[in-house]
Amino acid sequence: MFRVPTHVMMEPGCVGELPSYLEARFPGKMLVVTDQGVRRTEWFTELESGLPDGARIVDGIEVNPKADTIDRLASEGRQADIEVVVGVGGGSVLDAAKAIAMLLTNDGSIAQYEGRNRFSNPSAPFIAVPTTCGTGSEVTWVSVVSVPSTGSKISVKGDGMFPKAAFVDADVLATLPTPLIASTGMDAMTHAIEAFISRVNNPASDALALQAIRLLIQHLGPCVREPNLGDHRAHVMHASTIAGMSFGNADVGAVHCLSEGIGGLLDHPHGLLNTLLLVPVLRYQFTEIRDRLKIISTFLGAPRPEALLDRLDHMISGFPIGSWADLAIPTDAFGDIASSAAANGSNSANRRTMQAIDYFRILESL
Repeated sequence: MFRVPTHVMMEPGCVGELPSYLEARFPGKMLVVTDQGVRRTEWFTELESGLPDGARIVDGIEVNPKADTIDRLASEGRQADIEVVVGVGGGSVLDAAKAIAMLLTNDGSIAQYEGRNRFSNPSAPFIAVPTTCGTGSEVTWVSVVSVPSTGSKISVKGDGMFPKAAFVDADVLATLPTPLIASTGMDAMTHAIEAFISRVNNPASDALALQAIRLLIQHLGPCVREPNLGDHRAHVMHASTIAGMSFGNADVGAVHCLSEGIGGLLDHPHGLLNTLLLVPVLRYQFTEIRDRLKIISTFLGAPRPEALLDRLDHMISGFPIGSWADLAIPTDAFGDIASSAAANGSNSANRRTMQAIDYFRILESL
């Protein structure tokens, strides 16, 4: 089964059409969820001026959205009779806004809805405006939430959580710092590759993943070096969204299992973790995924799958994102991280059976 029920606008400048779209389709009381960095940009100020009077804007979403923050904003939204939620930001903002929209129509706290289709009522209408080139959350049914009390991340998924619409505007990347273009772009690469090598892939997810990988291989490096090059910027933004469509209909795997385990415990940025973990995890799984990697490498014009990993390694080493050592992950946390990764809901999608000891060995190798 393949589905993308979200109405997707994918064109530079399309965010300018958002106010008229909202007025025509969703004129009710509005909550706009963003972060402080986005809110300081000139284009957001222009967008804000076109929103209806009374639209409430909140900008306190963390790098990894916290369950308590989501619960509080949802409670406030219920009291204010909020009817529609707009998320403007990267993956953390979109996941938080998506979770808030679900809680507006369902009682309780977000943590009790971990898993698939655990809630009864469809979400309040949710419109997504991604401002990074890696989330894919604008076209998926999942929200990933940090629960500091347990040091973990949870995934809340539901058929009623797909955004009603997504405005994918590559022009917003012009204000994104280049390290974030690099790490979020490699997050999209991770989405595409893990969807393609997943044991629950399908022909449609494969086609989207291959196209996303091709676009990112060709255009992410130039986009990082010069974000004002609109052509490269547009291709990278498109790749991010179609990679989201791909993994949203297949799954991710060990890279995400490990990065979510680390992110839940130590609060490191998700895209950066995926970037630094991608090649080491693929090398660890190489024997079981070689045939799938060969399809990717042949599609890119280089039949040897080993060359694909070398190419990815070379790309990442040229990005201004720092190193694994910079994260200072304590060795005494490896056991908890590995156990969390093995318990992740996406672990079963790996073609290689991954147990806690496997994740531990990857961490030791780094």
